[in-house]
Amino acid sequence: MSGVRREGAWSLRLADASARRDVAAAQAALGRERRQLARLSDRLLGPPAADRRGAFGQAAGRVYWRQALPPLVTTSAQLCSVYPFVADPGLGVDGPLIGQEVYSRSGFVFSVHELYRAGVLSAPNAVVTGEIGSGKSSLLKTIAFRGVVFGTRYYITDVKGEYDGLAAATGIRPVRVGPGGGVVMNPLAGIRRLPGQSEAQWLQVQRTRRLLLVEGLLEIQLGGPLSEAERSLVEYALDAVTRSDDGTSPERMAVPNLSRVLAAMGDPDRWAHRLVGVHYPVAQFVVDSRRVRLAWERLITGVLGGIFDAPDAAGLSVDFDQPGAILDLRAVRASDAMTAMAMTCAQSWLEAELTRPDAPPRVCLYDEFALIARHLGLIRRMREQLKLARALGTANILAFHRFSDLAASGSADSEQVRIARGLIEDTGVRVSYRQAVGSLEAAREFLGTTDVETDLLAHLRRGIGLWKIGLRSYVVKHQISAVERELVDTDSRMHHTPTATDQKASAVEPAATGEVR
Repeated sequence: MSGVRREGAWSLRLADASARRDVAAAQAALGRERRQLARLSDRLLGPPAADRRGAFGQAAGRVYWRQALPPLVTTSAQLCSVYPFVADPGLGVDGPLIGQEVYSRSGFVFSVHELYRAGVLSAPNAVVTGEIGSGKSSLLKTIAFRGVVFGTRYYITDVKGEYDGLAAATGIRPVRVGPGGGVVMNPLAGIRRLPGQSEAQWLQVQRTRRLLLVEGLLEIQLGGPLSEAERSLVEYALDAVTRSDDGTSPERMAVPNLSRVLAAMGDPDRWAHRLVGVHYPVAQFVVDSRRVRLAWERLITGVLGGIFDAPDAAGLSVDFDQPGAILDLRAVRASDAMTAMAMTCAQSWLEAELTRPDAPPRVCLYDEFALIARHLGLIRRMREQLKLARALGTANILAFHRFSDLAASGSADSEQVRIARGLIEDTGVRVSYRQAVGSLEAAREFLGTTDVETDLLAHLRRGIGLWKIGLRSYVVKHQISAVERELVDTDSRMHHTPTATDQKASAVEPAATGEVR
């Protein structure tokens, strides 16, 4: 009985107390080790501790000492001017980096396609304007260059030869358009049928597009509007070539070109039946419309002869595997009117190519838009093209120097000025660099800027522009990388200093050529 312990014995109570003390000590030691591990993890893996400049993460910017100044008590109307509450969060979409927003110091990214997908824009079109040397061309080139990384192709009609650097940087060869260049296009080539578009709608769009182009070219050539007989002859000849007035199936309709339309104009047997219903004698109609035939013949055999008269829609085409395409028209820049006609013909052909259903997202840059705005027929055609932007998935950017150029294209209430103003109003993005003082009122009229914004346009430094996107305004400083500096430099020749070798070569040249200087 000596080996049996009685319940509640003192020895058992001592043993139990000792065991409990050992467990408590072990738990305390484990807690200390866990707290030490947590402190090490926070110090080595967590954010830096708060210092006099504040803390990181949530509630960042708060300091750990009490501010000595008394708290500010004011109304909400005055409080909204305090900097932290007016810092704009940006557009909230992805895209290429353009630069820095001047007032908020935040990065500014921009993509017309992404803004449209996000519902910020209702139309994927933009306008860029600015004085010579203000940075307008640099912005256009960087938008095209940086968009390639995001899968956006660019297409440009170059009338001044300023985009050779962009072509070299993106690895493409510009298409040189000019007499003897071997490149022939057909501006009357048809566009593809869009998904969900009925056959009747497609044919009507085709016909309207071609009529606007032909009438616009003729009005420039004649220096004024067409008469009713002349306009009817254009319509009759175009319908006769395409055979759209005899019930021919769309699959068998011919593709018109400039020479075929001219031949149809001089063959009354092909369209005389159209005059029966209006009781117009054919002989008199021929006399009344003779001016158009002569102008059309002079057009296709003159400066533009052999350039925009491809026999059919085949031949030169756009390679959508390339980053973009540049149509170089510097060789046909004989006058502003001829340049506008060449630009329109080239753009019409390019737009027909861009209607392919397999075309990727793309941006079309229309530089020197003011040349087109001077001619009513051409700006009408441009308006119809911009209406198709959403259906084609194309972002169009119109660029020109001054808003006063658009205001000077006609009287204040003329159709040309109304269409130009409507095109700008329909653009969701309006970028304006520095404007001359004399152009500020025109800028206010076309852009709808406030008094402060209008005054700001006269004082913007080079590369800083006022961006109006929907109802929001930004002042953005355009930033250029070292790679882009060469492709955006358009005045390198002005900064060139003649070297001794250049002076020696110029001194030898007169003797070699026999000239006296």
